[in-house]
Amino acid sequence: MVAYVRQRLAEIKANPPLIRRPVKVLSFRNQAVEVARWLAILGNRNRFLAVVHLIDGEQTVGELAALIGLSSSATSQHLALLGEEGIVKSRSDGVRRYYSCKSEAAKAVAMLFDGLAKDAKLPNALRK
Repeated sequence: MVAYVRQRLAEIKANPPLIRRPVKVLSFRNQAVEVARWLAILGNRNRFLAVVHLIDGEQTVGELAALIGLSSSATSQHLALLGEEGIVKSRSDGVRRYYSCKSEAAKAVAMLFDGLAKDAKLPNALRK
């Protein structure tokens, strides 16, 4: 057993990527900043609608633009930001690119607000 441990330590020293880095724990304040930033991204009406439509399945930029009521260019810019944040993913099929929602957290937020809207529990300012 001792020989194995020594051998494993030598392997780790020889190959630094094998060393596990400690996970950085965010303070409550930093967590709040991250959550607020993430919600601000979803707080944009067009991005939120894009996520809602992508929950139902894959869409091309053109299909999504028609559903949201934006140009393909504007929709692409919103999708790029959502992709950078890890909320949506894309795949290419020939010349077409298909987008879908990959974030379970974004899906949960959309479902939460959908439930609140259906039950008329949203504040009046949000129901306009």
